[in-house]
Amino acid sequence: MISNRNRTFIVLSIFIIAALFRFIDLSSRPMHGDEAINAFKLSAVVETGQFDYKPTQHHGPILYFTSYLFSVFHGLNHLEDFSEEFLRSITGFIGILLLGVGFIFTKSLQNNILYLTLVLMAVSPSLVFYSRFFIHEIFVVFFSLGMIVSLYQYFKTKKSLWIVLTGIALGCLISAKETWPIFMIAMGSAATIIYLYKSEKQFIPLKHCLTIAGIAFTTTFLFYSDFFRDINNSTDIFRAYNPYLERASSEGIHNHPWYFYLNIIFPFSASGNWCHLGESLLFLIYILSFPMMLYSKNQPKVVKFLFWYSLILFIVFSAIPYKTPWNILSIMPGIIIVSANTIISQINKLNEKILGNIFIVLLCGLLFLQSYSYNFKNDTHPSNPYFYAHPTKDIFTIDSKIRSMTNIINNEINFSIFIIATGDDYWPFPWYLRDMDNVGYWNHVPHDVGLASIILISSDLTDNLAKIIYENVEPGLSSLFIPLFEEMLVLRPGIEINVYVKKDVYDLFERLSSNGR
Repeated sequence: MISNRNRTFIVLSIFIIAALFRFIDLSSRPMHGDEAINAFKLSAVVETGQFDYKPTQHHGPILYFTSYLFSVFHGLNHLEDFSEEFLRSITGFIGILLLGVGFIFTKSLQNNILYLTLVLMAVSPSLVFYSRFFIHEIFVVFFSLGMIVSLYQYFKTKKSLWIVLTGIALGCLISAKETWPIFMIAMGSAATIIYLYKSEKQFIPLKHCLTIAGIAFTTTFLFYSDFFRDINNSTDIFRAYNPYLERASSEGIHNHPWYFYLNIIFPFSASGNWCHLGESLLFLIYILSFPMMLYSKNQPKVVKFLFWYSLILFIVFSAIPYKTPWNILSIMPGIIIVSANTIISQINKLNEKILGNIFIVLLCGLLFLQSYSYNFKNDTHPSNPYFYAHPTKDIFTIDSKIRSMTNIINNEINFSIFIIATGDDYWPFPWYLRDMDNVGYWNHVPHDVGLASIILISSDLTDNLAKIIYENVEPGLSSLFIPLFEEMLVLRPGIEINVYVKKDVYDLFERLSSNGR
Protein backbone atom coordinates (compact mmCIF):
# COMPACT_ATOMS: atom_id res chain seq x y z
CA MET A 1 0.00 0.00 0.00
CA ILE A 2 1.47 3.34 -1.07
CA SER A 3 1.33 6.06 1.56
CA ASN A 4 0.03 9.52 0.77
CA ARG A 5 3.55 10.95 1.08
CA ASN A 6 4.96 8.42 -1.40
CA ARG A 7 2.00 8.95 -3.71
CA THR A 8 2.65 12.69 -3.72
CA PHE A 9 6.36 12.08 -4.38
CA ILE A 10 5.59 9.76 -7.32
CA VAL A 11 3.14 12.17 -8.94
CA LEU A 12 5.39 15.18 -8.40
CA SER A 13 8.35 13.30 -9.91
CA ILE A 14 6.30 12.38 -12.99
CA PHE A 15 5.24 15.97 -13.56
CA ILE A 16 8.82 17.22 -13.11
CA ILE A 17 10.00 14.76 -15.78
CA ALA A 18 7.14 15.83 -18.05
CA ALA A 19 8.00 19.51 -17.55
CA LEU A 20 11.71 18.97 -18.23
CA PHE A 21 10.92 17.26 -21.53
CA ARG A 22 8.46 19.96 -22.55
CA PHE A 23 10.25 23.15 -21.50
CA ILE A 24 14.01 22.61 -21.81
CA ASP A 25 15.84 24.15 -24.81
CA LEU A 26 12.70 25.12 -26.74
CA SER A 27 14.64 27.17 -29.29
CA SER A 28 16.97 24.39 -30.43
CA ARG A 29 14.71 23.32 -33.30
CA PRO A 30 14.02 25.86 -36.08
CA MET A 31 10.54 27.31 -36.22
CA HIS A 32 8.29 25.35 -38.56
CA GLY A 33 6.49 27.41 -41.21
CA ASP A 34 3.16 26.66 -39.52
CA GLU A 35 4.53 27.85 -36.19
CA ALA A 36 5.78 31.06 -37.78
CA ILE A 37 2.43 31.74 -39.43
CA ASN A 38 0.66 31.06 -36.14
CA ALA A 39 2.99 33.55 -34.44
CA PHE A 40 2.03 36.24 -36.95
CA LYS A 41 -1.67 35.49 -36.50
CA LEU A 42 -1.22 35.66 -32.73
CA SER A 43 0.44 39.06 -33.05
CA ALA A 44 -2.63 40.31 -34.91
CA VAL A 45 -4.86 39.10 -32.06
CA VAL A 46 -2.59 40.70 -29.46
CA GLU A 47 -2.51 44.02 -31.29
CA THR A 48 -6.20 44.18 -32.32
CA GLY A 49 -7.96 41.87 -29.88
CA GLN A 50 -9.59 40.06 -32.82
CA PHE A 51 -8.87 36.92 -34.84
CA ASP A 52 -9.31 37.12 -38.59
CA TYR A 53 -10.42 33.57 -39.35
CA LYS A 54 -9.96 32.36 -42.93
CA PRO A 55 -11.94 29.21 -43.77
CA THR A 56 -9.40 28.14 -46.41
CA GLN A 57 -6.32 28.73 -44.28
CA HIS A 58 -5.04 27.33 -41.04
CA HIS A 59 -7.37 26.52 -38.16
CA GLY A 60 -9.59 27.75 -35.36
CA PRO A 61 -9.12 30.57 -32.86
CA ILE A 62 -8.63 28.82 -29.54
CA LEU A 63 -4.85 28.56 -29.93
CA TYR A 64 -4.65 32.30 -30.49
CA PHE A 65 -7.00 33.41 -27.73
CA THR A 66 -5.33 31.09 -25.23
CA SER A 67 -1.94 32.42 -26.30
CA TYR A 68 -3.33 35.95 -26.03
CA LEU A 69 -3.89 35.37 -22.31
CA PHE A 70 -0.28 34.22 -21.94
CA SER A 71 0.86 37.33 -23.85
CA VAL A 72 -1.08 39.62 -21.53
CA PHE A 73 0.31 37.84 -18.49
CA HIS A 74 3.88 38.31 -19.77
CA GLY A 75 3.27 41.86 -20.98
CA LEU A 76 4.04 41.06 -24.64
CA ASN A 77 2.40 43.42 -27.11
CA HIS A 78 4.06 42.90 -30.49
CA LEU A 79 5.45 40.20 -32.74
CA GLU A 80 8.99 41.30 -31.95
CA ASP A 81 8.33 40.56 -28.27
CA PHE A 82 7.64 36.89 -28.94
CA SER A 83 10.28 34.19 -28.79
CA GLU A 84 10.38 30.49 -29.61
CA GLU A 85 10.56 29.73 -25.90
CA PHE A 86 7.46 31.78 -25.14
CA LEU A 87 5.33 30.39 -27.96
CA ARG A 88 6.27 26.76 -27.46
CA SER A 89 5.86 27.01 -23.69
CA ILE A 90 2.15 27.67 -24.31
CA THR A 91 1.61 24.33 -26.01
CA GLY A 92 3.97 22.79 -23.47
CA PHE A 93 1.67 24.00 -20.70
CA ILE A 94 -1.32 22.37 -22.42
CA GLY A 95 0.76 19.20 -22.71
CA ILE A 96 1.25 19.25 -18.94
CA LEU A 97 -2.48 19.81 -18.40
CA LEU A 98 -3.13 16.75 -20.55
CA LEU A 99 -1.48 14.62 -17.88
CA GLY A 100 -3.77 16.23 -15.30
CA VAL A 101 -6.82 14.88 -17.15
CA GLY A 102 -5.68 11.41 -16.10
CA PHE A 103 -6.44 12.17 -12.46
CA ILE A 104 -10.13 12.14 -13.26
CA PHE A 105 -9.74 8.36 -13.67
CA THR A 106 -8.54 8.01 -10.07
CA LYS A 107 -11.59 6.02 -8.96
CA SER A 108 -11.92 4.10 -12.22
CA LEU A 109 -8.40 2.75 -12.70
CA GLN A 110 -6.06 1.02 -10.29
CA ASN A 111 -3.37 3.28 -8.87
CA ASN A 112 -0.66 1.29 -10.65
CA ILE A 113 -2.43 1.73 -14.00
CA LEU A 114 -2.86 5.45 -13.36
CA TYR A 115 0.79 5.93 -12.40
CA LEU A 116 2.00 3.96 -15.41
CA THR A 117 -0.31 5.99 -17.66
CA LEU A 118 1.12 9.24 -16.32
CA VAL A 119 4.71 8.06 -16.78
CA LEU A 120 4.07 6.93 -20.35
CA MET A 121 2.35 10.21 -21.19
CA ALA A 122 5.16 12.19 -19.55
CA VAL A 123 7.84 10.65 -21.79
CA SER A 124 5.77 9.82 -24.89
CA PRO A 125 7.92 10.93 -27.88
CA SER A 126 4.91 12.13 -29.88
CA LEU A 127 3.17 13.92 -27.01
CA VAL A 128 6.44 15.61 -26.05
CA PHE A 129 7.33 16.58 -29.63
CA TYR A 130 4.00 18.28 -30.34
CA SER A 131 3.88 19.86 -26.89
CA ARG A 132 7.06 21.64 -28.04
CA PHE A 133 5.38 22.74 -31.27
CA PHE A 134 3.31 25.93 -31.55
CA ILE A 135 0.45 24.43 -33.55
CA HIS A 136 -3.12 23.42 -32.76
CA GLU A 137 -2.74 19.67 -32.33
CA ILE A 138 -2.10 19.43 -28.58
CA PHE A 139 -5.28 21.48 -28.05
CA VAL A 140 -7.20 18.99 -30.19
CA VAL A 141 -5.90 16.10 -28.09
CA PHE A 142 -6.59 17.87 -24.81
CA PHE A 143 -10.19 18.81 -25.57
CA SER A 144 -11.12 15.55 -27.30
CA LEU A 145 -9.86 13.57 -24.30
CA GLY A 146 -11.50 16.11 -22.00
CA MET A 147 -14.83 15.52 -23.71
CA ILE A 148 -14.49 11.74 -23.34
CA VAL A 149 -13.56 12.03 -19.66
CA SER A 150 -16.46 14.41 -18.97
CA LEU A 151 -18.99 12.08 -20.60
CA TYR A 152 -17.57 9.13 -18.71
CA GLN A 153 -17.86 10.96 -15.41
CA TYR A 154 -21.42 11.96 -16.26
CA PHE A 155 -22.40 8.32 -16.75
CA LYS A 156 -20.77 7.47 -13.43
CA THR A 157 -22.13 10.32 -11.32
CA LYS A 158 -25.12 11.69 -13.30
CA LYS A 159 -24.05 15.16 -12.18
CA SER A 160 -25.02 18.04 -14.45
CA LEU A 161 -21.57 19.62 -14.02
CA TRP A 162 -20.10 16.99 -16.33
CA ILE A 163 -22.70 17.77 -18.99
CA VAL A 164 -21.63 21.42 -18.87
CA LEU A 165 -17.94 20.46 -19.10
CA THR A 166 -18.71 18.14 -22.02
CA GLY A 167 -20.36 20.98 -23.91
CA ILE A 168 -17.45 23.33 -23.20
CA ALA A 169 -14.90 20.69 -24.27
CA LEU A 170 -16.83 20.07 -27.52
CA GLY A 171 -17.05 23.80 -28.22
CA CYS A 172 -13.32 24.20 -27.63
CA LEU A 173 -12.60 21.18 -29.85
CA ILE A 174 -14.64 22.74 -32.67
CA SER A 175 -12.76 25.99 -32.09
CA ALA A 176 -9.40 24.21 -32.29
CA LYS A 177 -9.53 22.52 -35.68
CA GLU A 178 -12.01 21.75 -38.43
CA THR A 179 -11.31 18.00 -38.21
CA TRP A 180 -13.53 17.71 -35.13
CA PRO A 181 -16.27 15.70 -36.99
CA ILE A 182 -13.77 12.84 -37.35
CA PHE A 183 -13.49 12.68 -33.57
CA MET A 184 -17.26 12.66 -33.21
CA ILE A 185 -17.48 9.78 -35.69
CA ALA A 186 -14.86 7.84 -33.73
CA MET A 187 -16.61 8.49 -30.40
CA GLY A 188 -20.02 7.55 -31.77
CA SER A 189 -18.70 4.40 -33.44
CA ALA A 190 -16.88 3.29 -30.28
CA ALA A 191 -20.01 3.82 -28.17
CA THR A 192 -22.06 1.86 -30.73
CA ILE A 193 -19.65 -1.09 -30.69
CA ILE A 194 -19.74 -1.27 -26.90
CA TYR A 195 -23.53 -1.03 -26.92
CA LEU A 196 -24.02 -3.74 -29.56
CA TYR A 197 -21.47 -6.13 -28.12
CA LYS A 198 -22.06 -5.63 -24.41
CA SER A 199 -25.59 -4.24 -24.53
CA GLU A 200 -24.59 -1.26 -22.40
CA LYS A 201 -27.94 0.51 -22.11
CA GLN A 202 -26.66 3.89 -21.06
CA PHE A 203 -28.03 6.87 -22.89
CA ILE A 204 -27.81 10.60 -22.52
CA PRO A 205 -31.31 12.06 -22.06
CA LEU A 206 -32.47 14.29 -24.90
CA LYS A 207 -32.48 17.39 -22.68
CA HIS A 208 -28.85 16.78 -21.77
CA CYS A 209 -27.94 16.21 -25.43
CA LEU A 210 -29.52 19.55 -26.23
CA THR A 211 -27.67 21.14 -23.31
CA ILE A 212 -24.35 19.81 -24.61
CA ALA A 213 -25.14 21.06 -28.12
CA GLY A 214 -26.25 24.45 -26.81
CA ILE A 215 -23.17 24.96 -24.66
CA ALA A 216 -20.89 23.77 -27.50
CA PHE A 217 -22.58 26.16 -29.94
CA THR A 218 -22.31 29.06 -27.48
CA THR A 219 -18.62 28.33 -26.80
CA THR A 220 -17.87 28.06 -30.50
CA PHE A 221 -19.80 31.24 -31.27
CA LEU A 222 -17.89 33.15 -28.60
CA PHE A 223 -14.55 32.24 -30.13
CA TYR A 224 -15.46 32.65 -33.80
CA SER A 225 -17.31 35.93 -33.21
CA ASP A 226 -14.31 37.36 -31.32
CA PHE A 227 -16.51 37.45 -28.21
CA PHE A 228 -19.40 39.23 -29.99
CA ARG A 229 -17.18 41.80 -31.73
CA ASP A 230 -17.35 40.18 -35.17
CA ILE A 231 -20.76 38.53 -35.34
CA ASN A 232 -21.01 38.85 -39.14
CA ASN A 233 -18.08 36.48 -39.62
CA SER A 234 -19.02 34.04 -36.86
CA THR A 235 -20.41 31.55 -39.42
CA ASP A 236 -17.15 31.36 -41.37
CA ILE A 237 -16.44 27.96 -39.86
CA PHE A 238 -19.24 26.43 -41.94
CA ARG A 239 -17.49 27.53 -45.12
CA ALA A 240 -14.34 25.65 -44.14
CA TYR A 241 -15.55 22.12 -44.81
CA ASN A 242 -15.77 22.27 -48.58
CA PRO A 243 -12.08 23.25 -48.92
CA TYR A 244 -11.15 20.59 -46.38
CA LEU A 245 -13.07 17.88 -48.24
CA GLU A 246 -11.39 18.91 -51.47
CA ARG A 247 -7.99 18.89 -49.80
CA ALA A 248 -8.62 15.47 -48.27
CA SER A 249 -9.74 13.88 -51.56
CA SER A 250 -7.46 15.55 -54.12
CA GLU A 251 -3.81 14.97 -54.99
CA GLY A 252 -1.32 17.08 -53.09
CA ILE A 253 2.06 17.19 -51.42
CA HIS A 254 0.54 15.88 -48.18
CA ASN A 255 -1.08 12.85 -49.81
CA HIS A 256 0.47 9.64 -48.53
CA PRO A 257 -0.34 5.89 -48.67
CA TRP A 258 -2.58 4.26 -46.08
CA TYR A 259 0.41 2.89 -44.12
CA PHE A 260 1.95 6.35 -43.59
CA TYR A 261 1.13 6.40 -39.87
CA LEU A 262 2.37 2.84 -39.41
CA ASN A 263 5.71 3.97 -40.83
CA ILE A 264 5.80 6.64 -38.13
CA ILE A 265 5.03 4.19 -35.34
CA PHE A 266 7.42 1.58 -36.79
CA PRO A 267 10.23 3.79 -38.20
CA PHE A 268 12.26 0.95 -39.74
CA SER A 269 12.62 2.68 -43.09
CA ALA A 270 13.96 5.90 -41.51
CA SER A 271 16.30 4.49 -38.90
CA GLY A 272 17.79 1.29 -37.63
CA ASN A 273 18.27 2.79 -34.20
CA TRP A 274 16.76 0.45 -31.65
CA CYS A 275 16.00 3.30 -29.25
CA HIS A 276 13.44 4.59 -31.77
CA LEU A 277 11.18 1.57 -31.21
CA GLY A 278 9.59 2.57 -27.89
CA GLU A 279 6.29 3.66 -29.44
CA SER A 280 6.41 0.57 -31.67
CA LEU A 281 6.38 -1.65 -28.59
CA LEU A 282 3.63 0.43 -27.01
CA PHE A 283 1.48 0.11 -30.14
CA LEU A 284 2.03 -3.67 -30.23
CA ILE A 285 0.82 -3.93 -26.64
CA TYR A 286 -2.23 -1.90 -27.62
CA ILE A 287 -3.00 -4.21 -30.57
CA LEU A 288 -2.47 -7.32 -28.44
CA SER A 289 -5.10 -5.92 -26.06
CA PHE A 290 -7.78 -6.76 -28.64
CA PRO A 291 -8.85 -10.14 -27.15
CA MET A 292 -8.99 -8.63 -23.67
CA MET A 293 -11.15 -5.72 -24.89
CA LEU A 294 -13.41 -8.12 -26.78
CA TYR A 295 -13.90 -10.94 -24.30
CA SER A 296 -12.92 -9.86 -20.80
CA LYS A 297 -15.80 -8.68 -18.63
CA ASN A 298 -13.58 -7.20 -15.93
CA GLN A 299 -11.99 -4.38 -17.89
CA PRO A 300 -13.01 -0.78 -17.09
CA LYS A 301 -15.58 0.52 -19.56
CA VAL A 302 -13.58 3.65 -20.26
CA VAL A 303 -10.59 1.53 -21.28
CA LYS A 304 -12.73 -0.46 -23.70
CA PHE A 305 -14.17 2.73 -25.11
CA LEU A 306 -10.71 4.25 -25.60
CA PHE A 307 -9.52 1.09 -27.33
CA TRP A 308 -12.23 1.24 -29.97
CA TYR A 309 -12.14 5.03 -30.20
CA SER A 310 -8.38 5.07 -30.87
CA LEU A 311 -8.58 2.19 -33.33
CA ILE A 312 -11.39 3.80 -35.35
CA LEU A 313 -9.62 7.17 -35.28
CA PHE A 314 -6.45 5.50 -36.55
CA ILE A 315 -8.32 3.70 -39.35
CA VAL A 316 -10.16 6.85 -40.47
CA PHE A 317 -6.99 8.97 -40.51
CA SER A 318 -5.20 6.20 -42.41
CA ALA A 319 -7.99 6.02 -44.99
CA ILE A 320 -7.87 9.76 -45.74
CA PRO A 321 -5.20 10.45 -48.42
CA TYR A 322 -4.24 13.79 -46.82
CA LYS A 323 -1.87 12.93 -43.97
CA THR A 324 0.48 14.78 -41.65
CA PRO A 325 2.40 13.23 -38.72
CA TRP A 326 0.70 15.36 -36.08
CA ASN A 327 -2.66 13.70 -36.77
CA ILE A 328 -1.36 10.58 -35.05
CA LEU A 329 -1.12 12.52 -31.81
CA SER A 330 -4.84 12.15 -31.15
CA ILE A 331 -4.68 8.39 -30.77
CA MET A 332 -1.75 8.37 -28.33
CA PRO A 333 -3.61 9.00 -25.03
CA GLY A 334 -5.97 6.11 -25.80
CA ILE A 335 -3.11 3.82 -26.80
CA ILE A 336 -1.22 4.72 -23.63
CA ILE A 337 -4.17 4.18 -21.26
CA VAL A 338 -5.17 0.88 -22.89
CA SER A 339 -1.58 -0.37 -22.93
CA ALA A 340 -0.99 0.59 -19.30
CA ASN A 341 -4.17 -1.25 -18.33
CA THR A 342 -3.10 -4.34 -20.30
CA ILE A 343 0.40 -4.40 -18.80
CA ILE A 344 -0.79 -4.14 -15.19
CA SER A 345 -3.66 -6.59 -15.77
CA GLN A 346 -1.31 -9.21 -17.20
CA ILE A 347 1.19 -8.72 -14.39
CA ASN A 348 -1.58 -9.26 -11.82
CA LYS A 349 -3.01 -12.19 -13.76
CA LEU A 350 0.32 -14.02 -14.13
CA ASN A 351 1.51 -12.95 -10.68
CA GLU A 352 4.92 -12.07 -12.10
CA LYS A 353 5.56 -8.76 -10.40
CA ILE A 354 9.36 -8.90 -10.62
CA LEU A 355 9.43 -9.67 -14.35
CA GLY A 356 6.55 -7.29 -14.90
CA ASN A 357 8.33 -4.45 -13.17
CA ILE A 358 11.47 -5.16 -15.19
CA PHE A 359 9.40 -4.96 -18.38
CA ILE A 360 7.84 -1.66 -17.27
CA VAL A 361 11.26 -0.18 -16.52
CA LEU A 362 12.56 -1.30 -19.92
CA LEU A 363 9.51 0.09 -21.74
CA CYS A 364 9.68 3.43 -19.94
CA GLY A 365 13.42 3.58 -20.48
CA LEU A 366 13.02 2.90 -24.20
CA LEU A 367 10.37 5.61 -24.52
CA PHE A 368 12.61 7.97 -22.52
CA LEU A 369 15.51 7.38 -24.93
CA GLN A 370 13.27 7.73 -27.97
CA SER A 371 11.80 10.96 -26.64
CA TYR A 372 15.27 12.32 -25.90
CA SER A 373 16.40 11.39 -29.40
CA TYR A 374 13.38 12.88 -31.20
CA ASN A 375 13.22 16.07 -29.15
CA PHE A 376 16.85 16.92 -28.47
CA LYS A 377 19.54 14.83 -30.16
CA ASN A 378 17.83 14.17 -33.52
CA ASP A 379 15.16 16.86 -33.49
CA THR A 380 16.03 17.88 -37.09
CA HIS A 381 17.36 14.57 -38.40
CA PRO A 382 15.63 12.58 -41.18
CA SER A 383 15.46 9.57 -38.85
CA ASN A 384 12.88 11.51 -36.84
CA PRO A 385 9.46 10.78 -38.42
CA TYR A 386 7.92 13.80 -36.68
CA PHE A 387 10.40 16.09 -38.47
CA TYR A 388 8.04 16.82 -41.37
CA ALA A 389 8.26 19.72 -43.85
CA HIS A 390 10.45 21.30 -41.22
CA PRO A 391 13.27 23.81 -41.79
CA THR A 392 16.78 22.53 -41.25
CA LYS A 393 19.27 24.24 -38.98
CA ASP A 394 20.73 25.90 -42.08
CA ILE A 395 18.20 28.64 -41.40
CA PHE A 396 20.16 29.48 -38.23
CA THR A 397 23.30 29.81 -40.36
CA ILE A 398 21.57 32.16 -42.79
CA ASP A 399 19.98 34.25 -40.07
CA SER A 400 23.24 34.57 -38.15
CA LYS A 401 25.19 35.66 -41.23
CA ILE A 402 22.60 38.23 -42.30
CA ARG A 403 22.53 39.74 -38.82
CA SER A 404 26.30 39.94 -38.58
CA MET A 405 26.36 41.82 -41.89
CA THR A 406 23.56 44.22 -41.02
CA ASN A 407 25.08 45.00 -37.64
CA ILE A 408 28.29 46.11 -39.32
CA ILE A 409 27.17 47.88 -42.52
CA ASN A 410 23.56 48.93 -41.92
CA ASN A 411 24.66 52.48 -41.08
CA GLU A 412 26.80 52.71 -44.21
CA ILE A 413 24.28 51.75 -46.90
CA ASN A 414 20.58 51.17 -47.40
CA PHE A 415 20.68 47.44 -46.68
CA SER A 416 17.81 45.46 -48.24
CA ILE A 417 16.92 41.77 -48.45
CA PHE A 418 14.84 40.13 -51.20
CA ILE A 419 13.42 36.68 -50.38
CA ILE A 420 11.98 34.86 -53.40
CA ALA A 421 10.32 31.43 -53.45
CA THR A 422 7.86 29.68 -55.71
CA GLY A 423 4.38 29.49 -54.22
CA ASP A 424 5.29 31.86 -51.38
CA ASP A 425 7.27 28.98 -49.87
CA TYR A 426 9.63 31.24 -47.93
CA TRP A 427 8.43 30.54 -44.39
CA PRO A 428 9.74 30.75 -41.68
CA PHE A 429 12.05 33.58 -42.85
CA PRO A 430 9.40 36.21 -41.98
CA TRP A 431 9.67 35.01 -38.38
CA TYR A 432 13.45 35.12 -38.16
CA LEU A 433 13.72 38.49 -39.91
CA ARG A 434 10.65 40.00 -38.21
CA ASP A 435 12.60 42.79 -36.52
CA MET A 436 14.47 43.88 -39.65
CA ASP A 437 13.54 46.67 -42.06
CA ASN A 438 13.74 46.59 -45.85
CA VAL A 439 12.88 42.90 -46.21
CA GLY A 440 10.61 41.93 -49.11
CA TYR A 441 8.97 38.65 -50.10
CA TRP A 442 7.98 37.48 -53.60
CA ASN A 443 6.76 34.32 -55.33
CA HIS A 444 8.51 35.42 -58.54
CA VAL A 445 11.66 37.34 -59.43
CA PRO A 446 10.82 41.07 -59.39
CA HIS A 447 12.33 43.33 -62.04
CA ASP A 448 14.02 45.53 -59.42
CA VAL A 449 15.78 42.58 -57.79
CA GLY A 450 19.12 44.16 -58.67
CA LEU A 451 18.52 46.73 -55.94
CA ALA A 452 18.83 44.09 -53.23
CA SER A 453 21.84 43.79 -50.98
CA ILE A 454 21.14 40.11 -50.30
CA ILE A 455 18.93 37.72 -52.28
CA LEU A 456 17.52 34.49 -50.88
CA ILE A 457 15.94 32.48 -53.68
CA SER A 458 14.67 28.94 -54.22
CA SER A 459 16.85 26.98 -56.64
CA ASP A 460 14.09 26.64 -59.28
CA LEU A 461 14.08 30.42 -59.82
CA THR A 462 17.82 31.03 -60.13
CA ASP A 463 17.70 30.97 -63.97
CA ASN A 464 15.04 33.70 -63.93
CA LEU A 465 17.18 35.67 -61.49
CA ALA A 466 20.20 35.53 -63.80
CA LYS A 467 18.15 36.67 -66.79
CA ILE A 468 16.71 39.68 -64.99
CA ILE A 469 20.01 40.75 -63.41
CA TYR A 470 22.34 40.21 -66.34
CA GLU A 471 20.39 39.82 -69.57
CA ASN A 472 17.56 42.36 -69.40
CA VAL A 473 19.46 45.44 -68.26
CA GLU A 474 21.47 48.06 -70.07
CA PRO A 475 25.23 47.42 -70.33
CA GLY A 476 27.15 48.67 -67.31
CA LEU A 477 24.09 48.91 -65.06
CA SER A 478 23.93 45.33 -63.81
CA SER A 479 25.22 44.44 -60.36
CA LEU A 480 27.48 41.52 -59.66
CA PHE A 481 26.08 39.05 -57.15
CA ILE A 482 28.18 36.31 -55.58
CA PRO A 483 27.25 33.34 -53.37
CA LEU A 484 27.28 34.25 -49.69
CA PHE A 485 28.05 30.66 -48.65
CA GLU A 486 30.45 28.19 -50.18
CA GLU A 487 28.26 25.18 -49.45
CA MET A 488 24.72 24.54 -50.64
CA LEU A 489 22.14 25.28 -47.94
CA VAL A 490 18.82 23.51 -47.51
CA LEU A 491 15.66 25.22 -46.30
CA ARG A 492 13.90 21.90 -45.81
CA PRO A 493 14.97 18.37 -46.79
CA GLY A 494 15.01 18.40 -50.60
CA ILE A 495 14.39 22.18 -50.83
CA GLU A 496 17.58 24.09 -51.61
CA ILE A 497 17.93 27.79 -50.92
CA ASN A 498 20.49 29.96 -52.70
CA VAL A 499 21.86 33.05 -50.97
CA TYR A 500 23.55 35.78 -53.01
CA VAL A 501 25.11 39.04 -51.87
CA LYS A 502 25.97 42.07 -53.98
CA LYS A 503 29.75 42.07 -54.39
CA ASP A 504 30.30 45.68 -53.39
CA VAL A 505 28.17 45.09 -50.26
CA TYR A 506 30.25 42.04 -49.38
CA ASP A 507 33.48 43.94 -50.00
CA LEU A 508 32.29 46.71 -47.67
CA PHE A 509 31.42 44.12 -45.03
CA GLU A 510 34.87 42.51 -45.31
CA ARG A 511 36.64 45.85 -45.12
CA LEU A 512 34.70 47.05 -42.07
CA SER A 513 35.09 43.66 -40.36
CA SER A 514 38.85 43.74 -40.84
CA ASN A 515 38.90 47.22 -39.29
CA GLY A 516 37.25 45.89 -36.15
CA ARG A 517 33.78 47.34 -36.76
